[in-house]
Amino acid sequence: MKQPIELRKLRDFGQIINDSFTFLKENFKPLFKSLFIICGFFILIGIVSTVFTYMNFSTVFKFDMNSYDAQTQPMTYFISAFVSAFIVVLTQAFIHLVTLCYISVYLQKNNTTPTLAEVWGYFRFYFFRVLWSGILIFFIIAVGFVLCIIPGIYLMTVSYLIIPIIVIENSSFSYAFNKSFRLIKNNWWLVFGVIFIMSLIVGIASSIVSMPITLVTVGDKFLPLKGLKLPLIIISSVLRNILLLAYVLPAIAVCLCYFNLSEEKDGTGLLDRIEKIGKDNDEQSPLPAEEF
Repeated sequence: MKQPIELRKLRDFGQIINDSFTFLKENFKPLFKSLFIICGFFILIGIVSTVFTYMNFSTVFKFDMNSYDAQTQPMTYFISAFVSAFIVVLTQAFIHLVTLCYISVYLQKNNTTPTLAEVWGYFRFYFFRVLWSGILIFFIIAVGFVLCIIPGIYLMTVSYLIIPIIVIENSSFSYAFNKSFRLIKNNWWLVFGVIFIMSLIVGIASSIVSMPITLVTVGDKFLPLKGLKLPLIIISSVLRNILLLAYVLPAIAVCLCYFNLSEEKDGTGLLDRIEKIGKDNDEQSPLPAEEF
């Protein structure tokens, strides 16, 4: 029987990327079950908002400057686009949190598959703490970009470790903020590289799916697509929003970065294995306990 993947261990760049896919493959069904049930409502809302946005986008190129709707149509498009973008960001945040909760329960259960109820319980417990932490992180990164772009990029990479620390260690924001700086010291490029590669993979896949819907909405003025326009927009919108679930990969990769850096700095996985020496043997031994 194949052993489940060990989370707390040292990994290099390539191992983090490979083990992210391995963990996803080994936990695909239970993880995506939790994602669909917990985040499904927001994915559905995202599909509706995406369809509405692209329908408005196609009308922007058709309005008559002499008509009453000349000013209202572009405004409607930008409002719908903003709402759609907000829903996408919110869905990505929920997908990230569900993934972290799944990994935290997986770790607590000694590499055993979590149940939906356990993941949902962790999600409810950490929801507001992560929400306020996310708002603080947003303003911190914004200040970094206002001061100069480079500090913003540095802080954005550091901030990726904050939420995993909060969820996995059940810590406060201040503790997670300080520890993320300590862990990433001399390892910034490793974390940045992992985030960049995983985000690039998801971004390319998302762009491929979005390409048909963009061609349909822009080319509607020049091509006879009256009967195909709406069905193509709906299909592309469904695929685009379901593909948001692919952001589970960057979330897994960031967690593996955290475990790798924690093992390197603190040796938490090694200490945990030392504490378990003898305990597992006693629990699994078929011999009766000694009596005195």
